[in-house]
Amino acid sequence: SSDLKAQQLIPNLFPSAGRLPQVLSTMSFWGCIVTPGQSKKVETRAGELLHLSQVCLAPDTPAGASSKVLVEQGGQSYAVACLREGGQEFCALDLFLDTNEAKIAVKGKATVHVTGYFEADE
Repeated sequence: SSDLKAQQLIPNLFPSAGRLPQVLSTMSFWGCIVTPGQSKKVETRAGELLHLSQVCLAPDTPAGASSKVLVEQGGQSYAVACLREGGQEFCALDLFLDTNEAKIAVKGKATVHVTGYFEADE
């Protein structure tokens, strides 16, 4: 049948068809919860980068509460997101951290969930 012929051709035309890309096997989920006034040290393993992909307010954030999310590195603080309940409650990020000196801090009244993944430093 034509379906059988297509199934036989696909692996020959696209050798990776039916397999997950190898890059997925080298990534793993990472997350942390940072409360107001707290900072958390980022710990990466040798040969890995931490990709921060999103920050969002905790589900139990009080009405109108807000927080700024900062990355502290090399003695400097960098604001990467400003979040407010009822407004901007999450923010997509595309940041790579490769140092054990980096910290994520939250200033304001709201707890923040930070998520991302570890990726091989190639």
